[in-house]
Amino acid sequence: MKKILLAAFISLALSACSNSKKQEKDLLDHILQVHDKVMGKDEALMKNKMQLDSLLKLPATDTAEKVNMKALDTKLVAAGEAMETWMHKFEPDLTGKSHDEIIRYYNDQKKGIISVDSQMNVAITESNKYLSNRSKK
Repeated sequence: MKKILLAAFISLALSACSNSKKQEKDLLDHILQVHDKVMGKDEALMKNKMQLDSLLKLPATDTAEKVNMKALDTKLVAAGEAMETWMHKFEPDLTGKSHDEIIRYYNDQKKGIISVDSQMNVAITESNKYLSNRSKK
């Protein structure tokens, strides 16, 4: 009887450990997918920033438009810096941490990279709209 209970306990423990590792891996995979999506937007961010930088060097006839361009440029810079900051602080090696610590860390990182993604989306969308309207003039 003791052997059966011991075997059942070991089986349950291994199953729980396996589920924990799968949960950690799934969460990390999601974080990396969002990261890759954000990195794919980097080219659009840089392209828009270069266009705005060029426009800002031209003599301005409209001060309000110059202020608007500077605000868009600032958003693009902030989005790029947010991504760099997130990447520098991200620590993929969590050896020695408990499952709960890993899940907590990954959940925080997931929130962070999703926030960076949103910030980038806003900066790119707004600058795309501005640049598109400007090219129609």
